[in-house]
Parts: sequence; C-alpha cells; structure tokens
Amino acid sequence: MSQLSVRDITVKFGGITALDSASFDVEKGQICGLIGPNGAGKTTLFNVVSRIYDPTEGSVEFEGQDLLALQAHEICEVGAYRTFQNLALWKGLTVLENVMVGAHTTTSAGYWRSMFKINTKKEESDLREKAYGVLAELNLEDVAFHPADGLPFGTLKRIEIARALIGSPKLLMLDEPASGLTHAEVQELGKVIREIRDRYQLTVLLVEHHMKMVMALTEKIVVLNLGRKIAEGTPAEVRENPAVVEAYLGSSK
Repeated sequence: MSQLSVRDITVKFGGITALDSASFDVEKGQICGLIGPNGAGKTTLFNVVSRIYDPTEGSVEFEGQDLLALQAHEICEVGAYRTFQNLALWKGLTVLENVMVGAHTTTSAGYWRSMFKINTKKEESDLREKAYGVLAELNLEDVAFHPADGLPFGTLKRIEIARALIGSPKLLMLDEPASGLTHAEVQELGKVIREIRDRYQLTVLLVEHHMKMVMALTEKIVVLNLGRKIAEGTPAEVRENPAVVEAYLGSSK
C-alpha cells in the first residue's frame, strides 16, 4: 500500500483550472520529485498535499488518513512536515532556537507555553539537547548559537530542514530546496537529503527546478504540464519520455 496517495486532484481558481485530475502515489521510503515547467501546477499540487490549498475535487491520503480533513497546522501531528522556498526562519533567534520551534507540536507544552516558558524547564532542556543533536547530524553544530540572520543561504536551507526533522516526520515535503544555491551547495544538499532519508527512514516529496539534482536524487518522478500529469516513473523512464522532452527537458537543451 502506498504511504501517500493523491487521487484526481482538481483545483480551479475562478475560471482557471490549475490542476486537472492529477493522481500519483508515493511508497514509504521513496524520494519522489514533482517537476514541470513554469505554470505546470506542481506548486499548486504541493500546496494541496501540504494543506495550504483546498482542492475543488479529489482526495489525499497519508497512511490511510484523509489529509484533506486536516488543517495545515494539524498535518504535523500525523507526521507530515514541509519546508518553504522562501525561508521562514526567525532572524532574531539563534539557529538552535529556530530548530526547537519546529518541535512545538510534539511537546506537551505546546507553542504558547513554550514561548512564555511556563512550567517547561525539563522539557525545554530535553528539546534543546535533541535540537543540538539534529544540527550536529547536519554538520551545523558550529552555528547552533549564532543568530540565523547573516548566515549563508545554503546554511539557512539546511537549518530549515533541521527544523522539520526535529518534529520526527514520516513524510518530508521540500519546496524548491535547491533554489538560490550554488552548484557546490546543490551537490551537498542532494547528499544531505539522501542521508537524512536513510537515517530517519523518511519518505520525501520535493518540488524542484534543478533537473540535474532531481535526476540524481529521486527514485520516482511525477511530471506535470498545464495542470495535467503527463508522465510518472523512474528518472531514466522520465528522461526518455517524448512528452517530457517536449514539455520540459527539451526546452533546456
């Protein structure tokens, strides 16, 4: 049984159909890429799965649970976490504090008690230790007590992944993780994503424009064009698909 099942998702904005009956499955432990040219609908589909948008039609199930019945802040409770293309870090907090924020849904204190430190001393100490451990696994311990403001963009991308990891996700959704990175940073990020998938036994769904990274990293690719799924398969299968070459890959040659 698929861990993530997306069925016949249609999204309409007024008279515009952004997605037209898009379906795909992701198996547990897979790294799945969601690609397509600009305007293909991939970000819209990603936002439906991560509960930013409500679809006009269709269903999304994660481990048999109806994700569409949940609000965006509730999907963390079933083990689904996402990052954002535009970084959502608090610049005034340290790197360690930013990562700790990612676990507020898993603590008994919750967000507000944690924010105001109400009867949370022991739990906060444990959480701080866990956050530092996650940073160390991503080779970020040297910046743990540094303000998030002013750090290199590639480092900030890894910090946001660390913040998602501390929540103990089962599904990690990455929105354009390679955007704005140098060639060397993209290579390093691809290595990090594969390592954390293996270490944490995650399923990964990513939207990404960097085709070299997608082809090297993923085990499955779903291709959209003009709101419709035009291909699905391994990187080798997708690379040779005539519809993909015409709609996407061919345009970059």
